[in-house]
Amino acid sequence: MSDELRTSGTNSAAREPYPSHVKGRRLRILGRPLGFEHWALLPLFLFLLLFVLYPTVELIRAAFSTVTTTEGGFSWKFSGLDNFYTMLGDEVFRAALLNTIIFVVGGVALQLVLGTLLAVLVERSRILSGLARNVLVWPAIITPVAISVTWWLILNSEFGLLNRLLEAVDLPRQAWLASTFWVLPALILVDVWHWTPVVFLLVLAGLANIDQTLYQAARVDGASEWRVFRSITLPLLAPTLVVAALVRTVLGFKVFDEIFLLTKGGPGTASEVVSSYVRKVFFEQVNLGYGAFLGLVIISVMLLLFAAFFGLRSVVFGGGRTS
Repeated sequence: MSDELRTSGTNSAAREPYPSHVKGRRLRILGRPLGFEHWALLPLFLFLLLFVLYPTVELIRAAFSTVTTTEGGFSWKFSGLDNFYTMLGDEVFRAALLNTIIFVVGGVALQLVLGTLLAVLVERSRILSGLARNVLVWPAIITPVAISVTWWLILNSEFGLLNRLLEAVDLPRQAWLASTFWVLPALILVDVWHWTPVVFLLVLAGLANIDQTLYQAARVDGASEWRVFRSITLPLLAPTLVVAALVRTVLGFKVFDEIFLLTKGGPGTASEVVSSYVRKVFFEQVNLGYGAFLGLVIISVMLLLFAAFFGLRSVVFGGGRTS
């Protein structure tokens, strides 16, 4: 009997991960002890605190202040909604916002159409489809600086390749990057060439998830290829296309590198976008408070886009649930 009690006591002690006096010393939050899995998240928490939360708080603080440089430091003076009223009367910002909307809408629409078309053609191709998959993604992995230099050589009004081709067919030269009419379409062309491969990859992945028996049944019923695409492929690709549109819209609003390197927002304000204008306000005009407010507006637009996406996803696609 004593051996059984001794054995049961030993087993119960072995089952306890911590002795009772050690348990009492563990740090608790909301009544729960913190284990290793919680402490392992501490570096991530510190990273978010230092590089996300603190800069965001400082951005909001600067957005509602007048910030000036004094003796190598910064002087903060609360200004309320002064920066908001300045934005309402800022004609350059309105032009930059309009250019950004045109750039995003035109670029994203073309990228969705071309990316979907290329993905469908490659997915149905029987010859060199592997080579096409590899070649078509090259523009997306090239750095913006290299892309800007390449397209500057193509669009240059003096010795650009595109004007050489126009001359070869007896058409007049065009000042693609120096014309208030052509500069924005030219930049949209560059963006489409650069980022259509991203849409192509997303749509190609979506096509791979479509059940092929649906196509076989439709063709047995005598449906044409256009009817198959319109009634089967396009509806089943709708969630993928929405994701692709959201990704490219967000990145389109953030565009800076290529526009700054090719035109710097010119001529005049013809290619000024919100990102390049915020840079000018910060670093050229040294209006830090107003620049911070414009940055806060851009962040708010991004959050609204994400909210609209998840709202659309929950309404149209049922939050991703399948019946």
